[in-house]
Amino acid sequence: MLYLNIQDFGAKGDGRTDDTAALIKGLEAVAKENGTLYFPKGNYMIHPVKVPSHVTLMGNSAWGGASSDSASLGHTRLTALSGDARALLDLDKCIGTRIIGLTLDGQNLGKELHGVYSCHGGVEQNNCYEDCMICNFTGSGLKMDWVWVFAIRRCRICNNRLYGVDVDRGYDGWVVDNRIEGNGLWGINAGPGMVCYTANTILSNKEGGLLADDTQNVNITGNSFVENGGPGIAIRHSRASAVSGNSLQGNGLQKSGLDSCGLQMQDSTGISVMGNVLSGGRNQSPEHGIVAQRLSGCTICANTLFRSSTGEALVTEGNLDCAVSGNMC
Repeated sequence: MLYLNIQDFGAKGDGRTDDTAALIKGLEAVAKENGTLYFPKGNYMIHPVKVPSHVTLMGNSAWGGASSDSASLGHTRLTALSGDARALLDLDKCIGTRIIGLTLDGQNLGKELHGVYSCHGGVEQNNCYEDCMICNFTGSGLKMDWVWVFAIRRCRICNNRLYGVDVDRGYDGWVVDNRIEGNGLWGINAGPGMVCYTANTILSNKEGGLLADDTQNVNITGNSFVENGGPGIAIRHSRASAVSGNSLQGNGLQKSGLDSCGLQMQDSTGISVMGNVLSGGRNQSPEHGIVAQRLSGCTICANTLFRSSTGEALVTEGNLDCAVSGNMC
């Protein structure tokens, strides 16, 4: 496989020089051989670019920590110089592209600049995003706009104005082992179609943890939802999905009424909710634990609600042919 170094195309990575032209030259070169463009340690200042198919962009950002200082942002960064575009890295119609080990920093530029944008081009894509930090975008961290086959793994996606991960539509997707925090809307917008959300930590997102609205065949398993402003999980107008083995702690404290809860389900059918644990926050609990309204053919069983609410722990209203049993309140 062909490996090329971005600095061989004139990139400086000094946090001052515009490295866009060098990046474009490097992408053109690796695209000819389906190769990898490597980014050594540095801060590469770039304008938004279109990424080709069958290439890998690879760094070793080694981000860490909870603050926004230079060390926490990592040591291999692509930093936005402008925001008048759809995304800093535009993967529209890309196939077989990988973004690995980079920090993408939007610097809050533009009106709605996403970190990454992806949309299918008529075939399965098999795009992967691994070990990245994606932060400070005025849009979403990752905007998946009708995507076919993708994986988002071991990333930190934080402090974006809209969603952390916005899967508008998609199928055969895996969102696994990520930390998604501090985004302006929901941590995850789970659009319709056979996507697994597993083993993520989703915390301190303003509107809530995960929103599944008009969704089907979604699997939400083994995640931690911690102190999101609205419900940890909200399922609305959805079908045939599973919610199991999640831990929900201190969600919904910024809302009131039935939105002040850990897990909310409304106007949905064929939803299985089993084996989840809900508890209050460090100093306060929401008004309710689980809210289930106007459901049909759903199962809500064997969930544990431990000091999960200040009011009614399990609210059920207007449900039809639902199994609700064995929940410990």
